[in-house]
Amino acid sequence: MKNSRKSAVCIFLILTLALSLGGCGSSGNQGTAISGDNINIDDLALRDDGSAGHLIENDGMKLLVPLEYEPMLTIKTPENDPDGVLFSVYETASIEADRAQGSTVEGAGWLFDIARVNGEAARAMLCEDMSGAEIFARDAGGSYYVRLHPTDVRFVRENYENADAELAVWSMLNEWAAGVDEVFIAENESLSAETHGNSFPEILLYRIAYRADTSYTVCVPGSEPLSPEDTDPLPFVEKLTAGVAVDYADDAAAPDGEYAVIAFPGEGCRLDFFRAEGEGNTIRLVWTDGSQQLYRAVYADGTTSASAVVQEWYDALAAAQGAA
Repeated sequence: MKNSRKSAVCIFLILTLALSLGGCGSSGNQGTAISGDNINIDDLALRDDGSAGHLIENDGMKLLVPLEYEPMLTIKTPENDPDGVLFSVYETASIEADRAQGSTVEGAGWLFDIARVNGEAARAMLCEDMSGAEIFARDAGGSYYVRLHPTDVRFVRENYENADAELAVWSMLNEWAAGVDEVFIAENESLSAETHGNSFPEILLYRIAYRADTSYTVCVPGSEPLSPEDTDPLPFVEKLTAGVAVDYADDAAAPDGEYAVIAFPGEGCRLDFFRAEGEGNTIRLVWTDGSQQLYRAVYADGTTSASAVVQEWYDALAAAQGAA
C-alpha cells in the first residue's frame, strides 16, 4: 500500500509538470522525463537521481534537457542532415537579440550540436585539428557520436545593461552543455563511451594509421630508420593513443639520454620518445627549423610506456624486413 501510494503521488507530479511545461517552445519530438523513481507512463519517466527533464528524440536517439533550462533554449532536430547532426541547441535570448539587430546569419546563442558519423568520417576527423569537436561515444553498429561546440563566444544581447546576471545564466547553460556527453550516453543504451585526444603528436600518429599516403620512419638508438613496408601500424598506434591524455610539458626540460624516433618527412617534423627511467612518456616534437615542443603522455593504466611501444613497433618492422 505504501509503495502504491508513493507511485500515485509521483504520477500526479509528473502529469502536473508535463501540463505546466506544455507551452515551452522547442522543435522536435519530445516527452517528459523526470528522474527519481523509475516510473514510466508513455513518455513520462521518473528515475533515481532526482533530476527532471524533457526527453527530446530524433532518429532513435534521446537528449535529456533539464526542465529549468528548456524555456531558455531553442532545440532543433534536423532530418537526414548531411553532416549527421541529430540535435542543435541554442540559447533563445541570443537568437532573438541577434535578429533584433538585423542579423540573418545563424550561429548566435549556439551551445552545441550532437552528430552521428560513420567510422570513415570519425577517422578523418582524428587526422586533423578537431577544435570545437569531441568524439565521445560509439554504438554497436560502428557509428560515432560527436559533440560540436563553438570556439568563440556566441552570447548576444541588444544591450548589456544586465550583462552580469545574463552572463551567469549563459555560463550555467554552457556548463550543462559541457557535461551533456555523459547524460546522452546514459539515456541511449546502445552507446559506450569513446574518447580520443587531439594533440598534434596524436594527430600525427592517427595519420599513420588512417592515411595511406602518410610517409614515416621508425628508429631506435643504434639502428637505422625503417620504413613501414608491409607491417600494419594500427596495433601500435592504438597502443600509443588509447586511454591517454597528452598535454604540453612546458614546465619541464628535455630529458637526457636516448630516445626512439618516429619521423614524418612529409610533415617536416619528428617525434622523440625518451627512454630514460621515469621519462618513457615524455615526447618531444621537433620541426626541421629546430623549433620544438615537449609533451607528457599519461596513460590510464599507469603501466604503458610510449617509448617501449615504439621499440616494439621497430622490432616488428625489423623482423618483417629481416633487419638486424
